[in-house]
Amino acid sequence: MTDFGGFPQILSLFYATFHPTEGTKVLYQVPPGSVVKSTDSSAFNVPLFDFESINSYIIPKPQLCNKLLTLRVNNYRIVSHPVHIWSSIYARNSFLFNFCFVFHKNADVSAYNPVVRKLSKMFQALEEQNKFLSSSLVNEGLKSIVDQIFEDLNNYCECYIPIDEANRINIKLFPLHRPPPHIKAFHVPISTVQLKAVMDVNWDPTMEKIVEFIDGINSVRKIAELADTDYGLTRKCIQHLMYYGCVIVVDIFQFSNSYACTPDISALAEDEHIDEECQAYVASPGAKKRNGCDLLELYCSLHSGQTVRDWYLANREQLRGIDIRRFISFGIIKGIIYRVNVFPVLEDINASAVDPTDKRLVRLTNKTKHFDDICTDLQISREQALRSLEKYGDVVLVLA
Repeated sequence: MTDFGGFPQILSLFYATFHPTEGTKVLYQVPPGSVVKSTDSSAFNVPLFDFESINSYIIPKPQLCNKLLTLRVNNYRIVSHPVHIWSSIYARNSFLFNFCFVFHKNADVSAYNPVVRKLSKMFQALEEQNKFLSSSLVNEGLKSIVDQIFEDLNNYCECYIPIDEANRINIKLFPLHRPPPHIKAFHVPISTVQLKAVMDVNWDPTMEKIVEFIDGINSVRKIAELADTDYGLTRKCIQHLMYYGCVIVVDIFQFSNSYACTPDISALAEDEHIDEECQAYVASPGAKKRNGCDLLELYCSLHSGQTVRDWYLANREQLRGIDIRRFISFGIIKGIIYRVNVFPVLEDINASAVDPTDKRLVRLTNKTKHFDDICTDLQISREQALRSLEKYGDVVLVLA
């Protein structure tokens, strides 16, 4: 279950501490009765799990304190950051506490991890400053704080609670994205949103320059040349766009490319949504949409060792009304086909016999780079590269 922000719902939030004589105790919980039995009229009839069976992990040994912990119990996942404060002012010379967030076992809690850690460290600082948690005078206000954190994070994905004149709780959930893959010069970015519509005055100058050249055709290096921008900055800008899901990257489309199906090709036949999306995406302007069976048959006819040019000539009639570039791009984006790269390997070469103008080409060839990488780096065509390499011996083309 998720809220409007796409983050998993907090099923329960509770504050536990270690009592010198009574052991681990849950002092506050929301909703009432969700962790331990409660006399509240609105309390759960049965707690979500047996707290007694896991209390040694809620207030753990010192070795596990001050670390982010995730505990799986039955159908639930508990995320916490237990704190152990050493001081002679406490009974047993220590004070232990923990704020625990409970989610469904399958929830993606990555966005909550920094929030749990921050909340724990903030309350640790408050305790060390003025005994905010251990003082019986202020514990009355802690219940309302726990309640508000629970409600605000579930409903608004953020929380702002003044504690006193100098301290406040200010936390917000942010989606965590995986780092984008390394961008190469030959990669071609394809926008997934209207980039010009989301631009504002705060955008980086390089970003503003390159946006108009992101058309699904130009490579990263070509975009840098057309926009007259530094290649390194251009690549970083496109990585930022990838990080936020504004673009995806594919290889340069050429009729000399080769493609083959992946096991996910079955999705085109089984998923009605993908089928309809494909029909709309690959149709040429003004052309009638093709049915899914025809498109599936065309995708299945792609195979390793066959260039797009040869494939087109063999299926010319069936490809009428289909934009070939978009047809290939859709297959790559959805993962139903993959690019078969060609790696040139030059065997038994005499380095001293290589022309100075070809030394870099030969060096790149021996570094297991495929043609797209080599040709974009040297800004030459595949035919030029192959012609130059053949002067020095037999060239073996490895498909992968």
